[in-house]
This record gives sequence, structure tokens and C-alpha cells, in this order.
Amino acid sequence: MKNMPMELGGSGGRANSSGDVAQILPVPNATIPYWRTQLHWIDEYRSTEELPARCDVAIIGGGMSGVTLAYHLYEQASATGQAPPSIVLLEARQVCSGATGRNGGHCKVKSTTLSRMTERDGAEVAEEYAAFVQDQVYAMKHVVETEDLDCEFELRRSFDVVSVTAKKLSKSKRDFEPISSKAGGGRDTSISWVTSIKDAKVALSVPICSFWPYKFVSQLLARIVERSPINVQTNTLVTGVTDDKSGCSVLHTARGTIKARKVVFATNGYTAGICSTYNGKIVPTKGTAVHITPRPEPVAPHLSHTYNINYTPGPGRVDYLNPRPDGGIVVGGGNWTYAHDRSQWDGNFDDSTLLPSVQPHFAGLMQRHFKGWEDSGAQIDGIWTGIQGYTADEHPHVGEVPGKEGRQWVMAGYNGGGMAMIFLCAQGLAKMVVDGSRYEKTGLPMMFKTSTSRL
Repeated sequence: MKNMPMELGGSGGRANSSGDVAQILPVPNATIPYWRTQLHWIDEYRSTEELPARCDVAIIGGGMSGVTLAYHLYEQASATGQAPPSIVLLEARQVCSGATGRNGGHCKVKSTTLSRMTERDGAEVAEEYAAFVQDQVYAMKHVVETEDLDCEFELRRSFDVVSVTAKKLSKSKRDFEPISSKAGGGRDTSISWVTSIKDAKVALSVPICSFWPYKFVSQLLARIVERSPINVQTNTLVTGVTDDKSGCSVLHTARGTIKARKVVFATNGYTAGICSTYNGKIVPTKGTAVHITPRPEPVAPHLSHTYNINYTPGPGRVDYLNPRPDGGIVVGGGNWTYAHDRSQWDGNFDDSTLLPSVQPHFAGLMQRHFKGWEDSGAQIDGIWTGIQGYTADEHPHVGEVPGKEGRQWVMAGYNGGGMAMIFLCAQGLAKMVVDGSRYEKTGLPMMFKTSTSRL
């Protein structure tokens, strides 16, 4: 899923019929995303029939955050010769059934994000973020190769496209050139004048990676299970976390309780449901994506880039597209079609239902906007919703939970852009959990550090 640049109400939940705020927890019967159509054997895996009574580290969340954190925890223990910690990974539903399994499947720095960051935080902060994302692209490439993950990983380029009328062309040039020269930090960014999109006047081209998120996460988790003592418990909803007198945290589930010396909330948009520190601070929002297939055969030539299309008039009208190797397209966005009705998206954590007003926008999208697709017969063959976690400053919260230092950590609130940050955030957080490293020693961007002042 991608950024929804609309002001958030920060309700922290959806009101039920009595007017009370419902607890923010994953719901059953979620819509089925394209990425979850080829399930791995680990999808509903449980390492043991019963929950273990205690562990060193409990990770709540079985998506990209939780699984890559477990990977880094074991890798770092191995690299330093330490005995691996006992880890229990708990997932409310199936592996990678939350936001990771519902997003766009590409890792990139979006030009509009850099533009806002440059204006709000300064060019130096934007440069740090851009460098961090580019480092992650190659860190993910390394783990895909090292662990032999078959997840359609590709190093590609992505176009951030402005579709404008000719009279607005000069303004688009002025908007894009500073992003390329300043926030791009001299990296491989360039302004392009030719794309596959009709009426596109200018595009910023940047290097990125794309992959099948579910296959990445499920296969990486399987590698961890095969060679480490991790205990995986799917379909185990954590409904609360309390403290006991011994200094441990107690995780409450319908299947019993677990005592953990350390707890990590890798729960993104659901974090406030079980960690009250982030109530109203990480706000769940609902978005939509679809899978489109040309019929009866793929369109030639194949689209080799991913895209963010910035429509005019008006800000915030952005779609993201990820062409797949088989000729299909994953497309998400369209939030302006329902932005006027806040009840549909703000504080909404129900991914079992669709947003009714957005589907007509996606129908015929490829035929309307892409050259050579006019007679493609492209149709939507899958539509789903996903829950994103948004924060006031548009940065994730990573680090020790304020007031719970040394016992609880968080990595959540990715503002719809988690694929560009999670893997290296998990690596940095693992240093804090294993070695007690201070955040400042992890190499993570300071803008991500969770703190009382940020809250």
C-alpha cells in the first residue's frame, strides 16, 4: 500500500454501535490479495501444539517486520558467537496476511515523499532517507541471494510520472528538477521525457527493487525455522500485554499466556490495539489495491518499470503500479474517490470489506493511461483492502517503547511505505534487542526514533 496524503483524525479506532472505541485488532475473513494466491507450507504453521510458557523474545506480527527481525536476531547472535535467544513469533492470522501481503511489492523513494520531506525537514534529512532506502534495496538483494529466495526479485527502475496539460509542463519541470539534484543526493536519478503513459509530460526515474512480498517473507521464515529454535504460532491473536512483578511482559491470547523478557511490537497499523502508548499516534487507515490481467495474452512490449502516477488537478491523486513478470499489473491508490467520507478509511482497521467507490477508478485504468493497452482487454481479476499505519510526522516509530525501556520495542507506523524501510529497520532494532545498543548506535535515521517528545 502507499501514502495517503490526507489529514488524519487520529481516532485510534472505529466506533461501535454504542459509541465506544473498538479495540484495534486484525479481523477474520480478510479479503484475499494477489500476493496470497500461492500459499507456502508455513502459512498456518505452529511449531508446537501448545504455547510455550516463556521465552526470551516475543515478536508480535508475522509480516515483513516480524520475520526479518527474527532473521536479524539469529544472524547477529551467530555472528557474535552468542547462544541464540529463544524466540516466539505470534501472528494473529496467517503468515504475511497483513499489510506486507497487501502492498505494491516495490521498494523505492517516492518523489512526492522526498519533496514534502525536503520542505518540512530540510534537504539533509531527505538525503538521509533517500540513502537509507537505496541501501535497503541492495541489502534485500543480498539476503535474496544468500538465502536463495524464489520471490521474483528484480532490480528495476521506477517512474514518478506527472500527467499534466501542456500549460503546466514548465511548473512540473521546476518541481522535479530540485528533487533530482538535491534530495536525490547525486544518486542515480534522472528526469525522463518519454514513458509508456499517455499525456505524461515529465517523469523522475529512480533505481528500485520489486519482489513478491509473500514469497519473500514465507520463504525467509521457513529458512529460520529449519535452522533455529524459533517457535512460530500462527492464528494466535494477542489481545493484550501486561507487566508482571518479575519484570517480564505477559502476552494474553485466547490460547493462554506467554511470559517474555523482551517484547517487540511488529504490528504496524494494529499497534495501538495492544500497546496503548501509540493510541492515536499510529492510526490505522484503509486502502485498496487490485490485480489487472490483459486478455487473452500479455501486452508487448512488456512494461519494465514500476510507476507512481501523479494525476492533476489537485494534490494527493496518486496511483502506484507494479508490472509483474507474467504481464499482469498490481495497482493501488485511488484514495481521492472516497477521501470525502472519513468513516471509510480514517481509523478503519477492517480489511474484510471493500471500499465500494474505488473499483470504478481501476476498471479500464490501463486502457486509459498506457500506450499499447487500448485493445488489451485488461480486466480486474482481484481486488483487496489493506490496513496501513499512519503517524503525524509521516515517519515510522522504531526503538524502545517510551516508559518500557529494556523490555518492549516497536517497529511500526510505516505510512504506506514499509517496503522501503523495514528490512534495515529490523537489522538496527535487532542490535538494540540483542546487545542493548542505544538507538544512536544502530545507524538508523534519527527521524525514525520513537520517543516521548515525538509522541
